[in-house]
Amino acid sequence: MQARPRVANRQLAAKLASTLLAAAAATLGAHAADAPAQPASSASRSATKDSTPPGGYFTYNQIKPLAGERIGAWKRSDVKVPLESGALPQGPRVVYTYRNGKQSATLTLSDAGAIALTSDAATWKGPANRRETDAGKEYVYREGSHTVREIERRDPPGRKVVLMLPNGIVVSAAAQGVEMAALKALADGVSLAAAEALVRPPK
Repeated sequence: MQARPRVANRQLAAKLASTLLAAAAATLGAHAADAPAQPASSASRSATKDSTPPGGYFTYNQIKPLAGERIGAWKRSDVKVPLESGALPQGPRVVYTYRNGKQSATLTLSDAGAIALTSDAATWKGPANRRETDAGKEYVYREGSHTVREIERRDPPGRKVVLMLPNGIVVSAAAQGVEMAALKALADGVSLAAAEALVRPPK
């Protein structure tokens, strides 16, 4: 008689984790699409002069080196640090472009902030969850210490892989015409161990 409540609770937890990851991914996507970006050389200067952002965020100098010049068959062709928008303090966000032959993918590293440490998306350990809507498909699952969300959009067509690390760092790899496995390999190619080892500074 208690099986149904347990199943319902698992489904609710999976849906909540998916929603929270969706919010993080949507924030990343909105920033990447709307915020003007500095040239790669300016981004380097911004990272060099950066110390500790307000609100206990990681620094650009901590985030930027996590993605190497090469990740498997992918080669980095551009690095940008988008300008902040809005009055509230924002964590660092670095946008990289990687190319593999004729294919191109965008890799984004960002800091979701200290609040992400206690979010259900970061701490969720429920069963894998698949769902399909008119907008596309998504698959949310736990892998090691982080949560993974694989998204496939129908209109406009595209794929994205989002990794939510337990310390609030978010890794996102997105592209059109690139297989999900290739995007997952690109996201996994970030120095995840080094990223997870970062200790958040006090506010």
